[in-house]
Amino acid sequence: MLNDGQDTEEKISVPTCYGGIGAPVGRQGTVFSDSELVSSMSRKLQELEEQLKIQSDEILSKDQKILALEDLVQTLQQNQGVSSSPQRQEDLETQCIQLQRQVGEMERFLSDYGLQWVGEPMDQEDSEGKIVSGNDDQDWMKAKKFWKPGDSFVPPEVDFDRLLASLQDLSELVVEGEAQVTPMPGGAQFRTLEPIPIKLYRNGMMMFDGPFRPFYDPSTQRCLRDILDGFFPSELQRLYPDGVPFKVSDLRNQVYPEDGLGSFPGEGRVVGRQKVRKALDRVEDTSGSRMTAEKFLNRLPKCVIRQGQVIDIRGPIRDTLQNYCPLPARIQEIIVETPALASERQRSQESPDSPVPALSMLRIRSENGEQAFLLMMRPEDTVGDLRSLLAQARDMDPATFEIFSTFPPMVYQDDTLTLQAAGLVPNATLLLRAPRALLSNPSFGTGSGPHPGPGSLP
Repeated sequence: MLNDGQDTEEKISVPTCYGGIGAPVGRQGTVFSDSELVSSMSRKLQELEEQLKIQSDEILSKDQKILALEDLVQTLQQNQGVSSSPQRQEDLETQCIQLQRQVGEMERFLSDYGLQWVGEPMDQEDSEGKIVSGNDDQDWMKAKKFWKPGDSFVPPEVDFDRLLASLQDLSELVVEGEAQVTPMPGGAQFRTLEPIPIKLYRNGMMMFDGPFRPFYDPSTQRCLRDILDGFFPSELQRLYPDGVPFKVSDLRNQVYPEDGLGSFPGEGRVVGRQKVRKALDRVEDTSGSRMTAEKFLNRLPKCVIRQGQVIDIRGPIRDTLQNYCPLPARIQEIIVETPALASERQRSQESPDSPVPALSMLRIRSENGEQAFLLMMRPEDTVGDLRSLLAQARDMDPATFEIFSTFPPMVYQDDTLTLQAAGLVPNATLLLRAPRALLSNPSFGTGSGPHPGPGSLP
């Protein structure tokens, strides 16, 4: 708008950038100011609505707190007369002292077992017993905590590598296949140690031929605890008082089915076909459960003492099995009559319930390996007594053979040495051979105790 000096105004239309004639310049300023005002008012209105919502939430929360406090005040007013009585106060003090005494007794009981009560943080509440309220103190007073059996159940974690190492260490303490004297009511018997098969699965273990024992079972945990601590399982102490070797199968990558349902043992037919699938086609490894005739004989006692008589157990059974299945060449076992055996026979007849004295069981193999002499002797007996008994049983001169062991390589020439001092107690396996000329080692003299044998033993 221009002024020509005569108080007259003239409006000029300004072309726009789009090629047309735009609105008058005087009107555009008014349009811009109105749009800014509207946007500013809408923004302020939105802020006011948000503040109103926040204040409404605060008022609602305060109303809930006021209602909770009014309920608490009402409860306190109702119990004011009862709680203010001296008798009520005295009862509460007595109860508090009693609870403190019980807590002290529980802490002492836990300390006797090396335990300490840790407690639970105050801000942890059970989701099932928590009360919805704005007052945290009132929630803590009203919420109740209950012990649930499932809360204390923790899946056991087994260190298989450490368990396998412990089982191997225990097996090395016992010589596999050695004979032990096992006391029985009315006598004793010889028993050869066979390794106990143990299968370790991801979720449990199986000892002998079963049943399956899951790791969360208390008896299984006690067994594993004994093994990891370096002891033989206490549940095997009655059967194997001196320990027993283990044969472990590491199946930690397999999960044993605990439902107890195995494969169908019979024959099955495929639907729509006449082909019969036999049970032998099942994918199942039964090689571990098969027992050969030799294993069966090794599980039996060699002989049993009954009413003063030494009864051979394996011999008749072996002769019977020989007609049905081939067996390796049998070693002739000869039980040598010794003073210790006669004394044990007399004790079993006169007082069978009396404790079994300490004895040494010796197994001595002949030069050709076809005979094995079993001698029951006392620890105080000497090597000379052993040599005399062997010579009498073989009907030959004692100077025609030597007694030695392969591990450790020792030759027993000192006839005055006791079995206890020679380390032949409670049992040992020895060998016989023809005497050799002592050319290069003068320490093999008579009367100098057990000596290391030559560089190579036959």
